[in-house]
Amino acid sequence: MIQYRKEPTLSVEQHIDAFLYEWQETTLRVADAAQAKNISQLKDINLLPGMKGSGNLISAEGMRHLERAAEKLLIREKLAAKLKRWTAITALGEGLQAHIPKALKTKKLSEHAIVAKAAANLHAYRRDDGLYVFPVMFAKQAMTTNFDIGAARIVAKPIFEAELADAWKLHDLEEDKHGIGFRLAEDWRQHIAEFDHFIVVTMEGFEEEMAWTAAMDAAQMLLNILRMYFGYQTMDDVRIGNGFIWQNKRSSLRLTKQGHICLSSSFGGAGTHLESGWEVAFVQNLSSFAMLLATTVIWPTINEGRPDPMFERLIFFNRLIAEAYSEPHDPIRLVRLISALEAFSLTGSTDKAHNLAHRCGAAGSWGNPHLYCTIYDAVREGYRWRNAVVHGDAPSDTDVRRAFFGIERYLLSIYLGMLSLHAGIANDVRPRSVSTLRREFTNRIDMFFWAPSLVT
Repeated sequence: MIQYRKEPTLSVEQHIDAFLYEWQETTLRVADAAQAKNISQLKDINLLPGMKGSGNLISAEGMRHLERAAEKLLIREKLAAKLKRWTAITALGEGLQAHIPKALKTKKLSEHAIVAKAAANLHAYRRDDGLYVFPVMFAKQAMTTNFDIGAARIVAKPIFEAELADAWKLHDLEEDKHGIGFRLAEDWRQHIAEFDHFIVVTMEGFEEEMAWTAAMDAAQMLLNILRMYFGYQTMDDVRIGNGFIWQNKRSSLRLTKQGHICLSSSFGGAGTHLESGWEVAFVQNLSSFAMLLATTVIWPTINEGRPDPMFERLIFFNRLIAEAYSEPHDPIRLVRLISALEAFSLTGSTDKAHNLAHRCGAAGSWGNPHLYCTIYDAVREGYRWRNAVVHGDAPSDTDVRRAFFGIERYLLSIYLGMLSLHAGIANDVRPRSVSTLRREFTNRIDMFFWAPSLVT
């Protein structure tokens, strides 16, 4: 049997120590190659980010250690979700450059000094705080919407555009009428022309690229709550810009065997037929979960990036639900829905159909035995048709749609139950691995059915 040697786990400082060895070796190699006028020796040499002038080259092996050090440093400093790995790599290079004058005096390189300087640079790094805006096709008749859950706010287009009036005036004063800024503004106006709402997410402490990812997760969480509350039949045409977008107008061309061109156009993207005031019933029905839902939507916007199995499960669930509600193909929509429930309920690898159905039933029925049986049967049936889709047994669209709606009818109740159980686990033990989270979920799910308050 082939034996694989596991790579040793090194600390940030140990990776930097190994990097420094490679850096010194690389510097000598470069000097030797320059003297010999033989650049063939430099095939695996990279520029060292953050370093200027001489000594700004590093071998591939040295770069590998630098990358691992950057990843670990971001996690240690609680910045892995907020700053890019490249930013941390550059900060370590800057730390080395700042340390060189002292090292020349002491004749010693200190990995601790380099890491400390890099950490300080990362905490001082410029953040792109503010509002991250996503246009949404939601409800053209609901022109008074102004509603928030946690860090995310859904607002009707006229309201938000009125709020932006002063900002646009300032933008127009600062930009050249023939410059890129004006062209980008026109692109934005054209882009949002067919949308009727915005989801606005407040972000603090993030680098822009990382902020967009986290803000999208928060926006989708808010939208998913509304999707599950109103149901697929109402929300199937709701789309978020920069995500799964349904074009307002589509054109198609086909060529017949006789050589004739056939053209067609279709219109879509109408959002929903919800009218102003839709949020009143929503708030009344879910008021007891307001704090839980707000905390959930806030989580991506304050995440530190440390490995967290519960956050990972929550993100996977919400991304799969967003994909399911945006998926145009009935069979794949069912597959995504089942996958989302599997991700959040941590079913494990044995008897998946029963375990998933049981966990959904126990979480979504809130102590009602009849409702438990109904949800159990719906999920078990959905899983059967999901397997038929995945394994190529070609179920009918009717069977697939019936299975999807059979589960979707109870999806919000299942989500709220599982979310409550996860919150109870977090308050009690805060698992640091998926296996621990799965064990805790398994140990508590039956008790949750009989007495939710005892395990939340």
